[in-house]
Amino acid sequence: MTKDQKSDIQPSADTVSPCELKYSVIIPVFNEEPNLALLFSRLNPVMQSLGGSYEIIYIDDGSHDGSYKILKETHEKDPHIKVIRFTRNFGQHPAVSAGFEAARGEIIITIDSDLQNPPEEIPKLLSKLDEGYEVVFGIFKERKHSAYRRIGSWFTKKILALILKQNVTSLSAFRVMRHYVVKKLQLFGEKSKFIDALICWMGYRVGVQEVGHEKRHAGKTKYNLLKLIGMWFDIVVSLTDFPLKLATYSGAVLSGVSFIIALYYLIMYFATGYNVPGFATTVILISIFAGIQLFCLGILGEYIGRMNKEIKKKPEYIVREILDKEK
Repeated sequence: MTKDQKSDIQPSADTVSPCELKYSVIIPVFNEEPNLALLFSRLNPVMQSLGGSYEIIYIDDGSHDGSYKILKETHEKDPHIKVIRFTRNFGQHPAVSAGFEAARGEIIITIDSDLQNPPEEIPKLLSKLDEGYEVVFGIFKERKHSAYRRIGSWFTKKILALILKQNVTSLSAFRVMRHYVVKKLQLFGEKSKFIDALICWMGYRVGVQEVGHEKRHAGKTKYNLLKLIGMWFDIVVSLTDFPLKLATYSGAVLSGVSFIIALYYLIMYFATGYNVPGFATTVILISIFAGIQLFCLGILGEYIGRMNKEIKKKPEYIVREILDKEK
């Protein structure tokens, strides 16, 4: 995945379908009021300079500041702007999925609303895409994230490398994709999904392009430690059954260890008359096995909980309002 090799292979006829526009830019928004005006003032000239028809789709993911008001005003001033407003906060990946569903462009661009992804770097990603790739990720030479976010990103890539058996180093929310890649992504019906992981799993030609990375213009990151841990669970549970195998292996190993300990004490008792210490050994063994059992039950609970979510067929998100001058 990380080999930056040019490909001469072009999309087959069955993957190419006519699109209404050349570009669709998808921007999830959650409480980004201080950033939106500057984002638009920087993004709009970039899109105009590309020379093709375009749309900019903002997804208001249940913001409770003035974000929606600014988006609505921007929509009224510019016909390229489309706004999808959720009833509440559903999360970044559902917001991006809603943007995918609405996008009409031949090339889909995703970018964050906090201005850490410079809009001026979009032409670099598009140039890389023209080399024959189907997906291009923007990678950052020097990340401006906080320390725990950098650690979280590193850990995420390590998890994916183990699961996908690939040297995954190129993931970011700053990406460009062919429209048919997005359409294939929409075939995945699970409610808890990690978009970058699915792109890696699908096997499309992926390129990387080094881009700049800026400090957040205003506000605080929405990814706290709990959200990062939840994302890690989504990655592991949606892509592999390894945790279930780990629970099985742990049970088998502990059963073997218990048998060996029991055999040892039995031999010591008959061979030397050794009195087995009862209370301490019992407490230790009970504690160990209780911990392992709870761990295994927790793993099973994660899978069962996600299966329950899929069976109920709850939607990923609920749209309150759509602002689109084309409709």
